[in-house]
Amino acid sequence: MRQKRTKQYKRLMALYSISFGFREPYQILVDSNFMRTALRYKMDISKQLCTVMLGNTKQLYTSCTLAEVKDQSKDEFGTENALKRFELRGCIHRHKPVSSAECILSIIGPDNPHNYCVATQNESLRKRFRAIPGIPLLYINRTVLILEPPSYATLQKSKKIENVKTHASVEELSFLAKANSDIQVDTEKPKKKRKGPKEPNPLSCKKKKMKVLPQNKKNSEMGKISLTNEPTSKKRKYDDYENNDDSQSQPQENNNEKSSIDNNNQLNKKKRKRKRKKSNKLKN
Repeated sequence: MRQKRTKQYKRLMALYSISFGFREPYQILVDSNFMRTALRYKMDISKQLCTVMLGNTKQLYTSCTLAEVKDQSKDEFGTENALKRFELRGCIHRHKPVSSAECILSIIGPDNPHNYCVATQNESLRKRFRAIPGIPLLYINRTVLILEPPSYATLQKSKKIENVKTHASVEELSFLAKANSDIQVDTEKPKKKRKGPKEPNPLSCKKKKMKVLPQNKKNSEMGKISLTNEPTSKKRKYDDYENNDDSQSQPQENNNEKSSIDNNNQLNKKKRKRKRKKSNKLKN
């Protein structure tokens, strides 16, 4: 069997096992037409069914299928012996046997409670089984045993089963509703965060200083105290230089006078040096 086909069959059997509860050994109901074609192509059915189903299998036949093989012709002795190698599955039609298709339909019923697989070459029977969810169908095509892909009914049923498994049941939801009713839930909405630039840290800002208004200005607010912010930079204002006392200007004038005297003394020294040099040259 090819690798692609084995992967496909693995997925199919996983779907049937998870959703519908199929387990090993898989029970397979065999039809008379299926056994006839298997003998024609000289196929070992028991081995091939194990490889296709990817597990142990149990082949079953009914008394109706055996009676159908006997009634068709006397040359069907090989198919009769091949069927007798499998296990007999009891049916209702012991005294009045019916066709193998009707017998298998009565065993499976509307929902396949016993998880049977069906191996048949009858196409009309396979169409009827596709409407019932959860039935793996097998048939032979040119010496190759094939497992049919799942029908639309099986896929829809598997989705429903998965939803029931994942979602909570009605009893669980009612229990949760009662439990939540006892707990008080805060209905207040969370406050929205303010967007935009943040305000400066008050600890990093300088405190405001008290400044007295000058007495020269003749205003109604004379003598009152006003608050002003000092500049953050270390530079002093121009007003501070104007409001300085006269005592600060006097030492500046004295410094200017001293600097001029020192400059004159240096010039006089330079002149004396020049005169000495000239006198020494003349002597020599």
